Amino acid sequence: MVMNLYILLLVSLPEAFLNLTIALLFTGCKGNLKINKKNIFKFSTAILLMLLSSCIIRPISPNVIASITLHNIAYSLILILVYKMKPVYAVFATSFIFLIMTVTEILYAPYVITYVFKGMERFQNAYHWYVLLAMPQRFAQAMVAAFLWKHEILLVTRINRRLNRLFLSSILMLSYGGQLLYFVFIAVFDKMQLVYQITFSVSLFVIVLVLNIQMFKLIYTVITGLIIKSYDKYCEFEDDVKFALDEIRSLLTNNQVDEAVKLIDYINE
Repeated sequence: MVMNLYILLLVSLPEAFLNLTIALLFTGCKGNLKINKKNIFKFSTAILLMLLSSCIIRPISPNVIASITLHNIAYSLILILVYKMKPVYAVFATSFIFLIMTVTEILYAPYVITYVFKGMERFQNAYHWYVLLAMPQRFAQAMVAAFLWKHEILLVTRINRRLNRLFLSSILMLSYGGQLLYFVFIAVFDKMQLVYQITFSVSLFVIVLVLNIQMFKLIYTVITGLIIKSYDKYCEFEDDVKFALDEIRSLLTNNQVDEAVKLIDYINE
């Protein structure tokens, strides 16, 4: 893919800005988005590194699969180095942001490339259209960022590592599977008869749409379950703390200091 100043500033910069925002919100690092000198420096450094990685990766990537893989690695390393993020959080966040981009892009980009630009070669040379063509992706990213900002949902969790692995594998499979269908569609489109082109186009759209709906339905279901479960655990914890504090207060009021200390030591065990 060609890279120039136009693409860098008007396509890659907004993309990196929204991706980093989503990654920080998704991993519970909303505090790093507060406006102060430290956060601005970190955010700017991360953005510059993301742009630098795109400048290096996109021109050398032989296909979209390689590009996604290298971007995932680069973005994860940036989050780990700049924000001292745990590797599992960084990988989860980068996989999620590329899932958003993939599920949005694959719903319209293959048809724009094949029907409007008549092939990938002409599409790559028409880079002045990239800003307009990227608008659906930017809109989807902005919607996700607004949702995460409002609800402050942390999907990746240390409570259930099996859940982390399940979601990470599901996200990667959907991202790579979608991009593979995208790649195959563009590669074989010109070799098909018209009736097969239409059939393949409609089938691809339906399959991807159904997969996306099911995936995000699953995410929504798990998020809802995590929120309810976490709230119940918090309520139980809050009740236990109140009970313990009442007991300690009662003991101290009756000058039973030794008993209060024993209770505190028991709680700390």
